[in-house]
Amino acid sequence: MKRRDRAAARLGLDFHALAIVHPFPSLLNALMVVALALVAGGAVSVALQLGLGMIGIQAAIGTVNDIVDAPVDALVKPHKPIPAGRVSAGAALLLGVAAGTVGLALSLVAGGPVVLALGMTVLGAGLVYDIALKPTAYAGLCYAVAFVAVPVYGWWGAVGTLPPRPELLLSVAALAGPTLQLANGLVDVESDRLAGLRGPVVRLGRHDAWVILGGVQVVIHSIAWLSLAGDATPLIAPLAIASASLLAATGWVLSGRAEGTLRELGWQAQAASIVLLGAAWLATAAEGPL
Repeated sequence: MKRRDRAAARLGLDFHALAIVHPFPSLLNALMVVALALVAGGAVSVALQLGLGMIGIQAAIGTVNDIVDAPVDALVKPHKPIPAGRVSAGAALLLGVAAGTVGLALSLVAGGPVVLALGMTVLGAGLVYDIALKPTAYAGLCYAVAFVAVPVYGWWGAVGTLPPRPELLLSVAALAGPTLQLANGLVDVESDRLAGLRGPVVRLGRHDAWVILGGVQVVIHSIAWLSLAGDATPLIAPLAIASASLLAATGWVLSGRAEGTLRELGWQAQAASIVLLGAAWLATAAEGPL
């Protein structure tokens, strides 16, 4: 047994069970919210409250996802917390309800009714995805709705206004959501096919989904670059956007690999690139009109 696992056992902890809250996307969305709130000029305390609220919302979505997927996971992913017996379905449901409740409560405290409504929109989109649309061709719609709501959640929660250039930002966010859904679907395409699920990647086929993913990434990053054309921006802005573009390209290449572990790294890299791109673009936009 590894040293960390022995220490966790003495404390009554099971780090593997924490996977039920989907730590990576939960923390990444929270980081996006905190970054945007700070870029907007919000107080650090408010940014942290908003970030914790988003962690709760995303943890609830991730937990319900594992509850709904438990029968399929028992066949194709028996290592996951519920089929492995690390967490019962009942305990997972209680955790999901508690996480969602805390997340929405923090949203209300940090930003008032508007931010609460935005948090409910993100939570609702996630639950509709988990319960109904995940195995269908319309799964990307939930990602699109959530990705439009998340940046507004962070910005409005900090300063009570929409982000700059909302017509451009929210259009790009609507593209980014389904893009990441494709990248995530590429990770699980073999197990989804075996389980009889018919999500977008299974319907398109791995190669075609990968090609479409690359095309949409090009559109997203081209919009970001074109929006900077002709503007006197600090050097840090194009450097940050260049880093995001390089990260996205690396992730896209990995998403096309045969090994599932590399494809998982690919979608994680692309998710991180969206956070970096959004924060860099908004930081630049906040300095003046693009």
